[in-house]
Amino acid sequence: MLLVPLGLLLIQIEVVTRNLSGVVESPLPGVSRAVGTVVVVGAGLYLLASVARQVYEAADTPF
Repeated sequence: MLLVPLGLLLIQIEVVTRNLSGVVESPLPGVSRAVGTVVVVGAGLYLLASVARQVYEAADTPF
């Protein structure tokens, strides 16, 4: 659950630091956005798989 907001922060860090004085730009522009996107997508897929597994296991239990 914590990876989603942290990944979103990585995606928008370029926008946030653009207007700050004294911030040194990364020698690899766009890396934080790419890493943030991978983290958010990975966390989303993990959450969906976890919910799907729990629903599948709950469907097998008798009432």
